[in-house]
Amino acid sequence: MQTLEKMEPMSTGQILDRTLKLYSRNWSLLLGISAVLTLPVVGIMIALNYYTQYALQTENGSGLMIGGLLNLVVICIYGFVTYPLAQGASTFAISERYLNKEVGVGQAIGFGWRRLGTLFNVSVSIGLRVFLGMLLLIVPGIVWACTYIAAIPAVMIEGCKARDGMSRSRELSLGRRKSVFGILVAIWALSFVIDLSFYFAIDLSLGAKTFIGGLLYTVASQGVVVLLMPVGVIAATLLYYDFRIRKEGFDLEMLQQAMSADFAEAANEGSDPMNKNQEF
Repeated sequence: MQTLEKMEPMSTGQILDRTLKLYSRNWSLLLGISAVLTLPVVGIMIALNYYTQYALQTENGSGLMIGGLLNLVVICIYGFVTYPLAQGASTFAISERYLNKEVGVGQAIGFGWRRLGTLFNVSVSIGLRVFLGMLLLIVPGIVWACTYIAAIPAVMIEGCKARDGMSRSRELSLGRRKSVFGILVAIWALSFVIDLSFYFAIDLSLGAKTFIGGLLYTVASQGVVVLLMPVGVIAATLLYYDFRIRKEGFDLEMLQQAMSADFAEAANEGSDPMNKNQEF
Protein backbone atom coordinates (compact mmCIF):
# COMPACT_ATOMS: atom_id res chain seq x y z
CA MET A 1 0.00 0.00 0.00
CA GLN A 2 1.34 3.43 -0.92
CA THR A 3 2.02 5.87 1.87
CA LEU A 4 -0.20 8.92 1.52
CA GLU A 5 0.08 12.28 3.17
CA LYS A 6 -1.69 12.08 6.51
CA MET A 7 -5.37 12.71 5.86
CA GLU A 8 -6.89 14.68 8.72
CA PRO A 9 -8.68 17.98 9.41
CA MET A 10 -6.06 20.73 9.55
CA SER A 11 -5.85 24.06 11.33
CA THR A 12 -4.74 27.21 9.52
CA GLY A 13 -1.22 26.78 10.84
CA GLN A 14 -1.08 23.13 9.79
CA ILE A 15 -2.22 23.99 6.26
CA LEU A 16 0.48 26.66 5.96
CA ASP A 17 3.10 24.30 7.37
CA ARG A 18 2.12 21.46 5.04
CA THR A 19 2.01 23.90 2.11
CA LEU A 20 5.66 24.80 2.64
CA LYS A 21 6.64 21.17 3.15
CA LEU A 22 4.91 20.06 -0.05
CA TYR A 23 6.58 22.92 -1.91
CA SER A 24 10.01 21.96 -0.60
CA ARG A 25 9.48 18.32 -1.64
CA ASN A 26 8.10 19.14 -5.08
CA TRP A 27 9.76 22.45 -5.92
CA SER A 28 11.33 21.25 -9.18
CA LEU A 29 7.98 19.99 -10.48
CA LEU A 30 6.04 23.09 -9.47
CA LEU A 31 8.64 25.63 -10.53
CA GLY A 32 9.04 23.72 -13.77
CA ILE A 33 5.35 24.14 -14.54
CA SER A 34 5.35 27.79 -13.48
CA ALA A 35 8.52 28.61 -15.41
CA VAL A 36 7.58 26.82 -18.63
CA LEU A 37 4.19 28.52 -18.83
CA THR A 38 4.83 31.98 -17.40
CA LEU A 39 8.45 32.98 -18.02
CA PRO A 40 8.17 33.43 -21.82
CA VAL A 41 5.11 35.65 -21.46
CA VAL A 42 6.63 37.56 -18.55
CA GLY A 43 9.78 38.14 -20.62
CA ILE A 44 7.71 39.58 -23.47
CA MET A 45 5.79 41.79 -21.01
CA ILE A 46 9.03 43.19 -19.57
CA ALA A 47 10.47 43.86 -23.05
CA LEU A 48 7.29 45.60 -24.21
CA ASN A 49 7.14 47.66 -21.04
CA TYR A 50 10.62 49.04 -21.65
CA TYR A 51 9.95 49.52 -25.35
CA THR A 52 6.91 51.63 -24.40
CA GLN A 53 8.98 53.65 -21.93
CA TYR A 54 11.63 54.26 -24.59
CA ALA A 55 8.96 55.38 -27.09
CA LEU A 56 7.56 57.73 -24.46
CA GLN A 57 10.98 59.26 -23.74
CA THR A 58 11.74 59.73 -27.45
CA GLU A 59 8.22 61.07 -28.11
CA ASN A 60 7.59 58.37 -30.71
CA GLY A 61 3.79 58.46 -30.91
CA SER A 62 3.31 55.50 -33.26
CA GLY A 63 5.78 53.39 -31.29
CA LEU A 64 4.02 54.29 -28.06
CA MET A 65 0.64 53.26 -29.47
CA ILE A 66 1.94 49.99 -30.90
CA GLY A 67 3.79 49.17 -27.68
CA GLY A 68 0.73 49.92 -25.59
CA LEU A 69 -1.56 47.74 -27.73
CA LEU A 70 0.88 44.84 -27.78
CA ASN A 71 1.37 45.15 -24.03
CA LEU A 72 -2.40 45.00 -23.50
CA VAL A 73 -2.68 41.89 -25.69
CA VAL A 74 0.13 40.11 -23.82
CA ILE A 75 -1.35 41.07 -20.44
CA CYS A 76 -4.71 39.59 -21.51
CA ILE A 77 -3.00 36.40 -22.67
CA TYR A 78 -1.13 36.17 -19.39
CA GLY A 79 -4.16 36.89 -17.21
CA PHE A 80 -6.76 34.81 -19.06
CA VAL A 81 -4.73 31.95 -20.56
CA THR A 82 -1.21 31.50 -19.20
CA TYR A 83 -1.86 32.08 -15.49
CA PRO A 84 -5.08 30.00 -15.29
CA LEU A 85 -3.33 27.20 -17.19
CA ALA A 86 -0.38 27.34 -14.79
CA GLN A 87 -2.76 27.26 -11.83
CA GLY A 88 -4.70 24.34 -13.24
CA ALA A 89 -1.60 22.32 -14.16
CA SER A 90 -0.02 23.00 -10.76
CA THR A 91 -3.25 22.05 -8.97
CA PHE A 92 -3.36 18.72 -10.80
CA ALA A 93 0.33 18.10 -10.10
CA ILE A 94 0.19 18.85 -6.37
CA SER A 95 -3.03 16.86 -6.00
CA GLU A 96 -1.32 13.84 -7.56
CA ARG A 97 1.72 14.27 -5.34
CA TYR A 98 -0.47 14.79 -2.25
CA LEU A 99 -2.02 11.39 -3.03
CA ASN A 100 1.50 10.00 -3.61
CA LYS A 101 1.14 9.51 -7.35
CA GLU A 102 3.87 10.19 -9.88
CA VAL A 103 3.37 13.10 -12.30
CA GLY A 104 5.66 15.06 -14.60
CA VAL A 105 5.71 18.64 -15.86
CA GLY A 106 4.52 17.69 -19.35
CA GLN A 107 1.74 15.46 -18.02
CA ALA A 108 0.45 18.21 -15.71
CA ILE A 109 0.53 20.87 -18.42
CA GLY A 110 -1.20 18.52 -20.86
CA PHE A 111 -3.96 17.81 -18.36
CA GLY A 112 -4.40 21.52 -17.70
CA TRP A 113 -4.48 22.26 -21.44
CA ARG A 114 -7.41 19.87 -21.89
CA ARG A 115 -9.30 21.83 -19.22
CA LEU A 116 -8.22 25.26 -20.48
CA GLY A 117 -11.69 26.40 -21.57
CA THR A 118 -13.15 25.64 -18.16
CA LEU A 119 -10.15 27.22 -16.41
CA PHE A 120 -10.64 30.35 -18.49
CA ASN A 121 -14.35 30.53 -17.62
CA VAL A 122 -13.86 29.99 -13.91
CA SER A 123 -10.93 32.44 -13.70
CA VAL A 124 -12.86 35.20 -15.49
CA SER A 125 -15.99 34.60 -13.42
CA ILE A 126 -14.13 34.70 -10.11
CA GLY A 127 -11.94 37.60 -11.19
CA LEU A 128 -14.94 39.74 -12.13
CA ARG A 129 -16.69 38.96 -8.87
CA VAL A 130 -13.64 39.77 -6.77
CA PHE A 131 -12.97 42.97 -8.76
CA LEU A 132 -16.56 44.18 -8.36
CA GLY A 133 -16.47 43.20 -4.72
CA MET A 134 -13.35 45.29 -4.17
CA LEU A 135 -15.16 48.27 -5.70
CA LEU A 136 -17.99 47.70 -3.22
CA LEU A 137 -15.93 48.74 -0.18
CA ILE A 138 -13.46 45.82 -0.45
CA VAL A 139 -15.19 43.44 1.99
CA PRO A 140 -17.42 41.69 -0.60
CA GLY A 141 -14.35 41.09 -2.76
CA ILE A 142 -12.52 39.44 0.13
CA VAL A 143 -15.58 37.30 0.92
CA TRP A 144 -15.87 36.15 -2.70
CA ALA A 145 -12.13 35.40 -2.89
CA CYS A 146 -12.48 33.18 0.17
CA THR A 147 -15.70 31.62 -1.12
CA TYR A 148 -14.26 30.49 -4.45
CA ILE A 149 -10.83 29.38 -3.22
CA ALA A 150 -11.60 25.73 -4.05
CA ALA A 151 -13.17 26.33 -7.47
CA ILE A 152 -10.07 25.50 -9.54
CA PRO A 153 -9.27 22.39 -7.45
CA ALA A 154 -12.87 21.24 -7.99
CA VAL A 155 -12.53 21.83 -11.73
CA MET A 156 -9.20 20.01 -12.00
CA ILE A 157 -9.77 17.18 -9.53
CA GLU A 158 -13.48 16.45 -9.91
CA GLY A 159 -13.83 17.52 -13.54
CA CYS A 160 -16.52 20.11 -12.78
CA LYS A 161 -17.60 22.75 -15.25
CA ALA A 162 -16.94 26.37 -14.28
CA ARG A 163 -20.34 27.05 -12.73
CA ASP A 164 -20.43 23.71 -10.94
CA GLY A 165 -16.89 24.23 -9.65
CA MET A 166 -17.84 27.60 -8.20
CA SER A 167 -20.97 26.15 -6.61
CA ARG A 168 -18.91 23.29 -5.22
CA SER A 169 -16.40 25.72 -3.72
CA ARG A 170 -19.17 27.84 -2.21
CA GLU A 171 -20.67 24.76 -0.59
CA LEU A 172 -17.38 23.35 0.69
CA SER A 173 -15.99 26.64 2.03
CA LEU A 174 -19.11 27.47 4.05
CA GLY A 175 -18.09 27.90 7.68
CA ARG A 176 -14.35 27.89 6.89
CA ARG A 177 -13.90 31.31 5.30
CA LYS A 178 -12.09 32.80 8.30
CA SER A 179 -9.40 30.15 7.93
CA VAL A 180 -9.20 30.81 4.20
CA PHE A 181 -8.82 34.53 4.86
CA GLY A 182 -5.99 33.90 7.32
CA ILE A 183 -4.14 31.76 4.77
CA LEU A 184 -4.61 34.32 1.98
CA VAL A 185 -3.29 37.09 4.24
CA ALA A 186 -0.25 34.99 5.19
CA ILE A 187 0.59 34.29 1.53
CA TRP A 188 0.09 37.95 0.59
CA ALA A 189 2.33 39.03 3.48
CA LEU A 190 5.05 36.59 2.38
CA SER A 191 4.88 37.92 -1.19
CA PHE A 192 4.94 41.53 0.03
CA VAL A 193 7.97 41.01 2.28
CA ILE A 194 9.99 39.23 -0.43
CA ASP A 195 9.10 41.82 -3.06
CA LEU A 196 9.90 44.70 -0.70
CA SER A 197 13.23 43.10 0.20
CA PHE A 198 14.21 42.97 -3.47
CA TYR A 199 13.15 46.60 -3.91
CA PHE A 200 15.26 47.89 -1.01
CA ALA A 201 18.26 45.76 -2.01
CA ILE A 202 18.18 47.07 -5.58
CA ASP A 203 17.44 50.64 -4.46
CA LEU A 204 20.39 50.67 -2.07
CA SER A 205 22.82 49.15 -4.58
CA LEU A 206 21.77 50.59 -7.95
CA GLY A 207 18.84 52.90 -7.33
CA ALA A 208 15.36 51.61 -8.10
CA LYS A 209 14.64 54.60 -10.36
CA THR A 210 17.66 54.12 -12.61
CA PHE A 211 17.24 52.22 -15.88
CA ILE A 212 19.24 49.19 -14.76
CA GLY A 213 17.78 49.25 -11.24
CA GLY A 214 14.25 49.54 -12.56
CA LEU A 215 14.84 46.70 -15.01
CA LEU A 216 16.29 44.44 -12.31
CA TYR A 217 13.41 45.21 -9.95
CA THR A 218 10.85 44.45 -12.67
CA VAL A 219 12.54 41.11 -13.36
CA ALA A 220 12.79 40.35 -9.63
CA SER A 221 9.16 41.29 -9.02
CA GLN A 222 7.96 39.01 -11.80
CA GLY A 223 10.27 36.32 -10.47
CA VAL A 224 8.53 36.54 -7.11
CA VAL A 225 5.21 35.92 -8.89
CA VAL A 226 6.62 32.82 -10.60
CA LEU A 227 8.22 31.63 -7.35
CA LEU A 228 5.18 32.06 -5.12
CA MET A 229 2.38 31.09 -7.51
CA PRO A 230 2.76 27.42 -6.49
CA VAL A 231 2.39 28.38 -2.81
CA GLY A 232 -1.11 29.72 -3.40
CA VAL A 233 -1.99 26.69 -5.53
CA ILE A 234 -0.81 24.23 -2.87
CA ALA A 235 -2.72 26.09 -0.15
CA ALA A 236 -5.92 26.12 -2.24
CA THR A 237 -5.57 22.41 -2.98
CA LEU A 238 -4.99 21.55 0.68
CA LEU A 239 -7.99 23.67 1.63
CA TYR A 240 -10.08 21.76 -0.91
CA TYR A 241 -9.08 18.43 0.62
CA ASP A 242 -9.52 19.79 4.14
CA PHE A 243 -13.07 20.89 3.27
CA ARG A 244 -13.85 17.44 1.91
CA ILE A 245 -12.34 15.68 4.91
CA ARG A 246 -14.42 17.76 7.30
CA LYS A 247 -17.68 17.60 5.38
CA GLU A 248 -17.53 14.40 3.36
CA GLY A 249 -15.20 12.07 5.22
CA PHE A 250 -12.71 12.08 2.36
CA ASP A 251 -9.96 10.71 4.63
CA LEU A 252 -12.06 7.63 5.39
CA GLU A 253 -12.84 7.21 1.71
CA MET A 254 -9.15 7.27 0.83
CA LEU A 255 -8.34 4.85 3.64
CA GLN A 256 -11.02 2.47 2.42
CA GLN A 257 -9.69 2.63 -1.14
CA ALA A 258 -6.13 2.03 0.03
CA MET A 259 -7.18 -0.92 2.18
CA SER A 260 -9.22 -2.40 -0.67
CA ALA A 261 -6.20 -2.14 -2.97
CA ASP A 262 -4.02 -3.70 -0.29
CA PHE A 263 -6.40 -6.61 0.19
CA ALA A 264 -6.65 -7.16 -3.57
CA GLU A 265 -2.87 -7.17 -3.91
CA ALA A 266 -2.50 -9.57 -0.99
CA ALA A 267 -5.18 -11.88 -2.39
CA ASN A 268 -3.38 -12.03 -5.72
CA GLU A 269 -0.15 -12.94 -3.94
CA GLY A 270 -1.88 -15.45 -1.66
CA SER A 271 -0.84 -13.67 1.55
CA ASP A 272 -2.62 -12.34 4.60
CA PRO A 273 -3.13 -8.55 4.13
CA MET A 274 -3.41 -8.04 7.89
CA ASN A 275 -0.03 -9.66 8.53
CA LYS A 276 2.56 -7.15 7.33
CA ASN A 277 5.43 -9.17 8.86
CA GLN A 278 4.61 -12.40 7.02
CA GLU A 279 7.64 -14.03 5.41
CA PHE A 280 7.39 -15.22 1.81
